[in-house]
Amino acid sequence: MDAIVSRARALLRHAHRPTRPIALRFPEAGALDLDATLESPRPWQPHDIRVRRMEPRSADAVAILDMSLSMTGEKVALTALACAILKLRLEHLAVVQFDTEATVLVRVGESVPVRELVRRILTVPAQGYTNIEAGLRRGLEQLEQARHRERVGILMTDGIANTGGDPVEAACRYPRLHVVQIGTEERQGARTCAAMADAGRGRRYRAIIYAQLPTVVRQLVRDCFHA
Repeated sequence: MDAIVSRARALLRHAHRPTRPIALRFPEAGALDLDATLESPRPWQPHDIRVRRMEPRSADAVAILDMSLSMTGEKVALTALACAILKLRLEHLAVVQFDTEATVLVRVGESVPVRELVRRILTVPAQGYTNIEAGLRRGLEQLEQARHRERVGILMTDGIANTGGDPVEAACRYPRLHVVQIGTEERQGARTCAAMADAGRGRRYRAIIYAQLPTVVRQLVRDCFHA
C-alpha cells in the first residue's frame, strides 16, 4: 500500500490541484483582465476595472472500477494506483467497484485517507461477470448525493459487458462521464466505451495495457479538471 501511495505522489510531483478562473471587479485581489476592462464604457470608474484570479476547483467525482474475474495481481495494484492519483488531485472522490453486482468502496462525503482508499481496492476479490450498467447505476446514486455543483463520473473498464442492462442508457443519465478504455482495441469494447463517453458528454481515453492506466488517468485530470 505504501509503495502505491508513494508512486502516486511521485507521478504528481509537479502537478497542481484543479483550479478555475474567477472574474471579479476592483478592489478584489487578482490580475488585471485588460480585455474585460476595455469592454466597459468610458469614462472608467474604479469598479469598471476587471480582475481575474484562480481558485481551487471543487467537484464531486466518482471512480467506477471494473473488478470482475480477470482483475488479479498487477491489474488490481495499477487500478489502485490510478485511484490514488484521482484522490490526491480530486479531494471529493467516491469509489464504486463492480463485477456481477456493484458495491460502494468509498461513499460521497466520506473522508478517507489515500492509503485507506488503496487498501479497500486491494482487498476486493476478483470474481463474477462484468456488469457495467450496475456499476454506472451505483455510481450515479453516489453523485446524486453530492453537494458540489460539478459532478463527474470516471469509468475504468474494457467495455465488454457480459451481464446486466445497457450501459449506454445508464451513461446518458450522468451530468458528465469520462471513460478510460483498458486493453487492446477490441471492436465491441471500443464501440461501447465510445458510446458511453458520448452519452455522458465526456471524453474517452485509452490505456492499451494496464501499465498505462495511471499515466492516462493523470492526463484525464489535467484535461478535464483544469481551466
